[in-house]
Amino acid sequence: MAVTIKIGQQQTQKLVMTQSLKQSIEMLQLSTQDLAETISQELIENPVLEEDFSAGPSLSEMDGGELVSGLTQRLSGDDSLAQRMDEKDLSYADVSDGGYQADYGDDDRKRKFIENMVAHRESLTEHLLSQGRIASKSEKEQRLFESIITAIDERGLLPYPVEDIARENAVTEQEVRDAIEVIANFDPPGCGVPTVRESLLVQARGMYPDDAVLEKFLLDHFSDLEKLDYDKIARALNITLQDVVEKTKLLNTLTPYPGRQYSMKDIRYIIPDVEVQCVDGEIIITVNDDWVPQVRINRYYIDLLKKKNIDKNLKEYIREKVQSARYLMRNVSNRRDTIVRVVAAIMQHQSDFLMRGPGHLMPLTHTEIAGEVGMHESTISRVTSNKFVQTAWGVYELKYFFVSKLRSSNDEQYSSEKVISLIKDIVAAEDPLNPLSDDAILVKLQKLGIILSRRTIAKYRGIVHIPPSNKRKKLNMIKSEAKL
Repeated sequence: MAVTIKIGQQQTQKLVMTQSLKQSIEMLQLSTQDLAETISQELIENPVLEEDFSAGPSLSEMDGGELVSGLTQRLSGDDSLAQRMDEKDLSYADVSDGGYQADYGDDDRKRKFIENMVAHRESLTEHLLSQGRIASKSEKEQRLFESIITAIDERGLLPYPVEDIARENAVTEQEVRDAIEVIANFDPPGCGVPTVRESLLVQARGMYPDDAVLEKFLLDHFSDLEKLDYDKIARALNITLQDVVEKTKLLNTLTPYPGRQYSMKDIRYIIPDVEVQCVDGEIIITVNDDWVPQVRINRYYIDLLKKKNIDKNLKEYIREKVQSARYLMRNVSNRRDTIVRVVAAIMQHQSDFLMRGPGHLMPLTHTEIAGEVGMHESTISRVTSNKFVQTAWGVYELKYFFVSKLRSSNDEQYSSEKVISLIKDIVAAEDPLNPLSDDAILVKLQKLGIILSRRTIAKYRGIVHIPPSNKRKKLNMIKSEAKL
């Protein structure tokens, strides 16, 4: 069959992702804080955009002359008034003639200097290196100290084998061990060793040097401590259970990860994107975006486009920037409306939570909300990403309100969050000396009509950090004996 080339026309339909549509999709999944940063960046990059500072007197408080004058100056971009005020300030602020000068100038400069100072927080590596330079006896030892210290992780532990460090620094393994022993006694003590057990051992020897029993705890019975097998430790060391409890109290004064106090990770401050209140059965939604920059298009550039004698390239550039600014303002407005619609639909389903608090979420999926607001599931997913809601019960991520539905033998609907709350209530009401097993908890839930497996009980128990029944029994016995 011969291959031929033809020239023809063909009509097809396809979805084209415009810049405006792409920006709209990206904005949906931004938090309010990220949106503020995006708008601030646009203000820098787009010259036709300006921040809208509408902080002057309201329209009702201005007479006709002031209103016309103010609008004319604002829309025309006339900065003559502002320039005259700046010139006035400069002329009165000029004190070069040696006349009277206010004495608060120096205080203001000092205050601004202090306010603009950037505090430097010392890292764990810097703190240890400064001690290593003092403790080292030679350049070779100092280089070895630096190699070990820079390899220590944020927990304060050394994650690399001794043999690798010895090979990289062309020294013996014993020299590396000796250096680690020196570093471990720096401040904070316990840094530079490979394991938590060794770190606690260094700290115990420093804080309780005469306590041989505590040292044996860490040397020979660390795994028993992890399993809470206090009876085994008491028998092995020929001491009472009360003595074991007292020694564990001393261990609680030590730090498993001594480097954490120097952690450089920033604390994450959550700013709620939406506030939801339930007043007299009515759900009130407020979008927390008052601090997001309000923008507008400078009227000067709109007027410039109307001029006929403007350069063609300049005109095209301004037209492009104006269109981009309009897309931005429209997408910001659409984002706000979409968030309000989606949050309103979610909270209608979770009204029990708003009135009664955690443990009362109803089963809810993205598909249900998408059907109610007439949007695609992917849009709902974007809206609920990186968003937080302020309620009367605290701040929650918007995704928190979507919970899976569990099977039941009756008509009542149970969510996973509701079942976890029930498990916590069952464990709180159990006999401390005879805790309920997962099978016993399962029987209690089945009586309520909830259908799930024992494995799911263990999974939910782990989510809320409830230990298994054997560990709960040991902990309760230790607590009761410690009170005696």
